[in-house]
Amino acid sequence: MEISLKKSADAYIISISGSLDIYTSLDFKNFLEANIPQVQSGDLHVVVNLEKLNYIDSSGIGMLIKQLNYVQELKGKFSIANMRPAIEKVFKVAGLTSYFQTIGEEEYREKFAV
Repeated sequence: MEISLKKSADAYIISISGSLDIYTSLDFKNFLEANIPQVQSGDLHVVVNLEKLNYIDSSGIGMLIKQLNYVQELKGKFSIANMRPAIEKVFKVAGLTSYFQTIGEEEYREKFAV
């Protein structure tokens, strides 16, 4: 798994490539918590770009839920962007599509692409 961070005017964009699973989910948690300011301002918006994510398991989904809760505790917004169809299917089967705020490819390009 590779993780990168980009700061736009409106959000912190964390891009994940590879797999988010039992072996890598703790790396994602540590990266997010080390790179996102812990200021409870209400202006915080974290966007997790899954465009290059190939695989996610229950540990990865669990970690996304934990990080959603973490960002919400900071009074911030947490969104998931660019889910591939196979990843989106996992979210639908798990009943999580309404739990996460999702951003489609076109909206992502308009708001966050450089």
